[in-house]
Amino acid sequence: MAETESPLTIEGIPLRRLRDLAEMTATVGAAATAGVFAGLADEPLDADALALRLDLDPRAVGILLPVLEELELLRRHEEGRYALTEPARRRLADPDSPAYEAGGLPLWLRNLRAFARLPEVLAEGGPLEAEPQADQEPEEDEERALATFMAAMASAPRERIERLADRCLERLDARDDRPLRLLDLGGGPGKMSRVFAQRGIEAVLFDRPATVDYVADAYGLGDHPRIELVGGDFLEEPLPEGPFDVALLSNVVHIYGPDTNRRILEKAAGSLRPGGVVAVADFVRGRSARAPRFALVMLLKSEEGNTYSEEEIGCWLRDAGFRNPVCSAIDDDRHVITAVREKRA
Repeated sequence: MAETESPLTIEGIPLRRLRDLAEMTATVGAAATAGVFAGLADEPLDADALALRLDLDPRAVGILLPVLEELELLRRHEEGRYALTEPARRRLADPDSPAYEAGGLPLWLRNLRAFARLPEVLAEGGPLEAEPQADQEPEEDEERALATFMAAMASAPRERIERLADRCLERLDARDDRPLRLLDLGGGPGKMSRVFAQRGIEAVLFDRPATVDYVADAYGLGDHPRIELVGGDFLEEPLPEGPFDVALLSNVVHIYGPDTNRRILEKAAGSLRPGGVVAVADFVRGRSARAPRFALVMLLKSEEGNTYSEEEIGCWLRDAGFRNPVCSAIDDDRHVITAVREKRA
């Protein structure tokens, strides 16, 4: 009798099971994007009532809710009403909960749609041309994409950011009693700047004008006493006036190619006082198992983006006038590389 061949596995999980898990994750992401979990936060509802509340199709909602019940995210009450389970409430419906995980799901879902077009990119090269939503003007789709991206960036766990801040501040040389200053390049929703500001540090968040205008209201940064918002393009325009003690590039270098990253780091060096610290937080090849996969996202969505090794980033830093780059883990798959600007002789 012939031996049965073992199924293909990836990280110990059979390929068929991975397919099932991908479908489950896409279902949860779609439900979060449509507002299903937030819509059930206040009271149990049946499918028709929830569809009416969210302006969704009743038949579609009626098919979705039992699936979410099977995934143990909802409980079915009498008369067909559905309520959130407690884990779903904390992790998917309450943005103020420390356990909240839904902020990044809409962006993940957009990325999943892009991955479905990977064969197109393999044949023709990237990035993909955007596909506007059928029921939206291009400007509306851009606004929605910005809101989705900012929500994903704002979902970064606070513990990760606290570790990042620790790594930055412990590398600063002895200093006087003046307030420290942070330059947060591409700081988006300001979650990094907020953590530094809560430590008494004056932060300048520099990002594209459309982003700055959006986060000023959406994330309450417009009147923050320790965070200044500056709109501009850090590739083409001068950086805000320094000197700064820390320059932070979080989720920046993976957007660009090596030559562009060298230019950005040279500009960052010019904004720092001698002895100041630059911090590059990203997926680092050779350290993060996710880094090679994330490079595919950048292939799909950027002109020259990629993920890079500790050695590559360290080389750029040294060429820009920094010394002693050190790579530190800030969570399971993200690292920060810190380096100190050379002091003048």
